[in-house]
Amino acid sequence: MTLLITAIEPSKKDPNYRDVYVQGKLAMTLPFTTIEELQLSVEQPWDEETAHAVDEACAVTTIRRMALDLISRRTWGSGELLTRLVKRGCARAAAKDTIEQLVEDGWLDDHAFACALIRQWLRKEPAGRRWLAHKLHEKEVEPQVANNAIDEELGQQSEQEAADLFASTRFAKISSADEAVTRKKVIAALTRKGFAFDVAAEAFRKAQEAHS
Repeated sequence: MTLLITAIEPSKKDPNYRDVYVQGKLAMTLPFTTIEELQLSVEQPWDEETAHAVDEACAVTTIRRMALDLISRRTWGSGELLTRLVKRGCARAAAKDTIEQLVEDGWLDDHAFACALIRQWLRKEPAGRRWLAHKLHEKEVEPQVANNAIDEELGQQSEQEAADLFASTRFAKISSADEAVTRKKVIAALTRKGFAFDVAAEAFRKAQEAHS
């Protein structure tokens, strides 16, 4: 016997959902948008193909709901969010499709995400481009997006200017009277922040002169 969809009624729990009945029995409750997307209708055969399409749509709906719940708590980049959804058991392909839709709908913006992170890091202390690029890579931001964000946030400030500012601040914190020790510590801190050695050495020289 061919099974049929016998009724599609508004859900009593949520008007945005519909209860789907097959042969008079409640089969599942779906978002109204899913009903429209799959073009489900009364008297439509409920065969294996339809059931599979509904299952896939339900999976996407669940993933989107999960993603939006995460987004409501803090800002995410698309790469980082994809990794989190997969770790939570979502199929990668479905999670990727969901994220692409969220980007299209304006829920995710990797450039804005990267810029916000850079501003957060730079508020603490200056950093070099390499350090910023590495930190954005850890956040799974695409290289081109990362480079564009770094260019925007650093503006016209040169690498040397940022290093000079960092060295001056760090030099003032180090109380060692030994010049060699102080130089080693300041330059090591600069290189850890992504500044090239020659830039770091010049920044130390300027900081030393300013504090002499």
